[in-house]
Amino acid sequence: MAVLYSVALFVSAALLFVLEPMVGKSLLPLLGSTPEVWNTTVLFFQAALLAGYAFSHATSRRLDERRQALLQVALLAAAAISLPVTLAHGARPPASSNPTPWLLGTLLVTAGLPFFALAANGPTLQRWLAAARHAAGRDPYFLFAASNGGSLIGLLAYPLALEPLLTLDAQSRAWAIGYGVAGLLVAACAVALWLRPANRLEARVERRRRIGWRDRGRWLALAAVPSSLMLGTTTYLTRDLTPVPLLWVVPLALYLATFVAAFAPGARAERLVRVARLALPLLAILLAYTLAIGSEKPLGLLLALHLIGLTVAALMCHARLAADRPPPSALTEFYLWVAAGGVLGGVFNAIVAPVVLPTLIEYPAAIVAACLLLPRGEKKRPDLLEFFLRDPRPTKLMDYLVPLLLGGALAIALELARPGGGGEPSFTARTAIVGLFCGLALNLARRPLRFGLGIAAILIAATLALVPGETTLDRERSFFGIYKVVSTDGGRMHELYDGTTVHGLQRVGSGEPLEYYGRAGPAGQLLTARRGSLGVVGLGAGAMACYRPGDTTFFEIDPTVVRIARDPGLFTYLARCPARVVVGDGRLTLAREPAGSFDVLAIDAFNSDAIPIHLLTREALRLYMTRVGPHGVVLFHISNRYVRLESVLASLARDQHLVCRVERHVPTAAQDARGYAVSKWAVLARRPSDLSGLDARWQRCADDGTRVWTDDYSDLLGSLSFG
Repeated sequence: MAVLYSVALFVSAALLFVLEPMVGKSLLPLLGSTPEVWNTTVLFFQAALLAGYAFSHATSRRLDERRQALLQVALLAAAAISLPVTLAHGARPPASSNPTPWLLGTLLVTAGLPFFALAANGPTLQRWLAAARHAAGRDPYFLFAASNGGSLIGLLAYPLALEPLLTLDAQSRAWAIGYGVAGLLVAACAVALWLRPANRLEARVERRRRIGWRDRGRWLALAAVPSSLMLGTTTYLTRDLTPVPLLWVVPLALYLATFVAAFAPGARAERLVRVARLALPLLAILLAYTLAIGSEKPLGLLLALHLIGLTVAALMCHARLAADRPPPSALTEFYLWVAAGGVLGGVFNAIVAPVVLPTLIEYPAAIVAACLLLPRGEKKRPDLLEFFLRDPRPTKLMDYLVPLLLGGALAIALELARPGGGGEPSFTARTAIVGLFCGLALNLARRPLRFGLGIAAILIAATLALVPGETTLDRERSFFGIYKVVSTDGGRMHELYDGTTVHGLQRVGSGEPLEYYGRAGPAGQLLTARRGSLGVVGLGAGAMACYRPGDTTFFEIDPTVVRIARDPGLFTYLARCPARVVVGDGRLTLAREPAGSFDVLAIDAFNSDAIPIHLLTREALRLYMTRVGPHGVVLFHISNRYVRLESVLASLARDQHLVCRVERHVPTAAQDARGYAVSKWAVLARRPSDLSGLDARWQRCADDGTRVWTDDYSDLLGSLSFG
């Protein structure tokens, strides 16, 4: 019976976590491949999980186990009406408003009912086993480990097996078959329950524990913080890398693995808490250090550090939950509050943060919150800072005063480290100073409140340390990006940032294209050599309009970027060089343009430093080639810190029998002083003669045999550079 119940929950959970990336992948092309698609998708499924747990809790209070079994089997059968799980034909998000409500509504209609039915299986089957005359029913929480094990396997199976082998339609049909198998397994569990002698759970003699609001609040916090940290880690890691299921699932898989470890049969939750209690302070300090100094490389080391930090913090919280789990009579309420905590973390990251917070604050905030949840260690000696302050007493006031002094001292030290002529402290000086103060903060780890606030103070001080000559003119966050416009060079330059990457640069009073778009760079060379209309997917500050004033069309998914580019107090490219701007996803809006509309079509869309994958597929290229004239070309901006895209474009050119040329431009000292940046561009054309205006700086694209990317297949891992 224990094996049957374990298998049923394993399969149900695996299906749930195959469904999440499957549905998320189908929605990505409609929403610009932004990381917020995944965060909002996870939030929806967390809410659906909460609804399933609430249904299980409500029916457990009102029905005995046998009648509940009949109802659960009927629910699974009724939910099958939604199969197969596919997007409605012609589904389109709104072009001029926040797409979050549309996305949540689409998820509800598409996948809500079957997910809800499967989610209710978890606490329901555990209650059935606890009510049966079976030895395993005395502590049915091991089924939670089986459930999360299934979630982990399903999550990893999607990018490693299902996504490369099956199209989305085939995945949907296979999922429907798996749903039928899960339904049969749950029905078998119900039959097994009915065949055993009645033994109401409430009649059992067990250790009674009064569940108070302090318990509920603790469960809520211990579930909410790792949920928020998981989503924050995902956003942080994918804002400069293309957000695809492969990168989505890694933080979520580690998050689920900590549930498995904490609730596994024989697991000693208290020991896991002690281990995490020892490791988390050092990891939190290292994470705060990399965030404070703005580390971007080496990618492999940073990925490992942030993922290990997530794992240890989540393990500490989930092990504390496992150690604090109530007796089986309160099982469904326990899971209800755990699910509510997961939703709370998701709401903060997916709904509140993009609207309220101007930048990616939720990730460091979750790190601080995890530190605040550290179990309090024994205090054997005064903290070092307390010693210098001559107050060894662990007073409440010191929990707030010490972090305040720490942050203030760091801000003063960074200011004193500036060179005599002004400017930002050297990277070496900044890293040394921040490292020193992080070391001091580690000394506070025995007191969680003081330690967490100390890390917060370091992050705030490092973030607010102003760069002389740089003034923030505008800061805004939307569903699609995190933007700021700064004034530099004594007010003579305006720069547009999306996340950590510059996306526009203009010298005040000049219409000269700069940065990646300078006339001496690859884009400038090609646009100067050709005549005819220009289409650009991705607006930025609008610099490319000045190559074809009055004959340029931009396709921009984010209305916020359009507002920034049209604000004459920020950028004047569009005022000087009028251009048509179409708001919406590049592929969707481009498909509505007449065939042969452009001589040059430039693909210049980014989320921070990440290029949306759905703009680099066979299907996308076929669309592009129909929108350029008989001798037209498609220009790709592939400058990137981490992803090598030259071979991807070479494979696309090979597949479509096109010519591919690439140039990487490194500006001279004079060009750098003018505002040029290192850039890499590739151009695809039907025949070599269509590129006759280009010189020897444009080389043949290196083709290493990369498999062609399609809307159903991509291999980001093979294109990553971890150096």
